[in-house]
Amino acid sequence: MMTVDGTVIDDEDYFQQLPAQTLFIFRLNGETFETGADLIYNVLAAVNNNTLKTSIKIKSFMDENIKEKIRILSSVLDVDDESKKKKISSLRLRDPDWFQGLETRARTKEEFMFKRCQERIRSYMYKTKSDMIKSDFYIKQTKCRKYLDEVFKQFSELLTKNKHHGYYFDRSNTNGLCDEIGTFKCEGAWNQSVCSYERGTGHKINPYQSRESRIIFSTWNLDHWVERSRTIIPALFEASKMASEVHRSINMNYFYELLFTTVNLKLVHIVCHDKGQHISAKCDPNLYLQYKKVIHSFSYADNCLENDFNN
Repeated sequence: MMTVDGTVIDDEDYFQQLPAQTLFIFRLNGETFETGADLIYNVLAAVNNNTLKTSIKIKSFMDENIKEKIRILSSVLDVDDESKKKKISSLRLRDPDWFQGLETRARTKEEFMFKRCQERIRSYMYKTKSDMIKSDFYIKQTKCRKYLDEVFKQFSELLTKNKHHGYYFDRSNTNGLCDEIGTFKCEGAWNQSVCSYERGTGHKINPYQSRESRIIFSTWNLDHWVERSRTIIPALFEASKMASEVHRSINMNYFYELLFTTVNLKLVHIVCHDKGQHISAKCDPNLYLQYKKVIHSFSYADNCLENDFNN
């Protein structure tokens, strides 16, 4: 018996010197075989050759009438997107995994997301009122207190009428912050016009797509451009002081928009949520008071279709 390197084996002593689990491959004269190294080399060579041939064919394909071919490729991608839309179901019965771990009676994803947004807007109301009531200004300034109580009463009434703007997270509502399949885009940090992530393409997420996406979306924030605690609440105190001096009403519409609507709220990825002071974002003292002395109720959402709020 002879090894590949030409060593002749004529006794058993050779085998005693070999390490355990040594692999033997026997072949007859004239036969060929491939070692492990040969197999790896051949696979890599085949892959590289195919890649090279493919790149040449792609270049040849794209050299001629490129605009028309890109248009065709785009239409194919659009078809794929349409098929994806159909796969993202709404009903709890069709996607029970999406609702796993939730204590909710919602029958659809849209219903749950609507309620989740309502919870966020309600929290702004509760926190703002709580901060106000605990403040020294509210406790000591009795003349101003009635103006603040009145404006918060109006806040509550209008929020109830507008269903706490739950439609912001509802993909079935045309006034929502997402597209029709439920994809949300980060609007960037408070001092940026767009999200700068990935060279301006921005953070994106579709919480309707999976349970994991829904959980991750809960870390996104509705960030006040003009800050609620640092700026809006002190401005409300100043407005109540001005109102008590000239016997006018606080401009509820102005402060309502700042606290509860996308006039002042930006949807941002957690990375883009800057918790530092928004130095340049200020309230406008010229808008603190109403021109009329009598407070009139109104709906912020008068320009929205009534059925948008009946979901």
